[in-house]
Amino acid sequence: MIAEVKMLNLQECAAAWPELQFAAAGVGESSELIAASRAEEMHDLAGIGKLMLGLTLAHLGEGDEGFLEHSLRVTDEHRQGARTGTLRLMSADLELSVDDALNLVLSTGDGACVLALLDFAESEGVDLLVEARGVASMLGLSSMQLSGVERGESWGEGLLGETTPAQTLRLLRTLGTPAELNAESAILSGLSLETRHRVQGWMSKVLEPAGLASALPGFGPYRVPHQTVSDWEITARGLERGYSSVLSLPTESGEWVHVAAHLPASSAGVVSARDASAVLGSLGLSAYRASATSSA
Repeated sequence: MIAEVKMLNLQECAAAWPELQFAAAGVGESSELIAASRAEEMHDLAGIGKLMLGLTLAHLGEGDEGFLEHSLRVTDEHRQGARTGTLRLMSADLELSVDDALNLVLSTGDGACVLALLDFAESEGVDLLVEARGVASMLGLSSMQLSGVERGESWGEGLLGETTPAQTLRLLRTLGTPAELNAESAILSGLSLETRHRVQGWMSKVLEPAGLASALPGFGPYRVPHQTVSDWEITARGLERGYSSVLSLPTESGEWVHVAAHLPASSAGVVSARDASAVLGSLGLSAYRASATSSA
């Protein structure tokens, strides 16, 4: 059944769903905050831990040429521990590059790939939690609290912890947009052009998003251009942890906008993944229809 999306503006979304936490801002010359509601309140990563996982491994690749091209093996043990993704349905081991595995994690939330990546990092002597905390500190994400990594089973997250919509918005601004991929923006962000381009590439390949991008015009590869991460895995645990989502896209007027959102599990009227998809999809559609010059 298709989620019932509402045609609202960003401010009306805040009024329609008082529990909804979100922050939206423009890009470049229109980088002011467009709208926000409960944006400084902490919430479970609940679906966006994979973004920090991908960014951390991409950043590690800056200092180790060939790191992302290393091979890893997705085994039966990884598939048995996976709670999301398509590779858990396979019956044989699969060899992938680190880059390909991360692509699957961000685009499909594949839990088997997450567990394989965690094992790979450990075999390379990399403490991913320490490295991810270092990246968060470098980017000024002071409110992001990373508490651990998935072990034994994976819902496609990789990294566990809490953050706020305001902090996630800051992260999206740091990653930037395709239009901002230049040397000056790289210096300001603290991330190399290569890392930003790679992460943006992963975020642009989610064909069936379940969160903020779920109600955008079009379908599959014909959906309006946007960057997000897979949200399908949050539908399975949303009633426990809530639902988080990110979105960067050009609005109808052509101006880019970033949105970070979290819908708490206790939100009134949200009793299923379909309900959560309707709320987040409505917010994402509102962002697409908004002008980045709108007042907060």
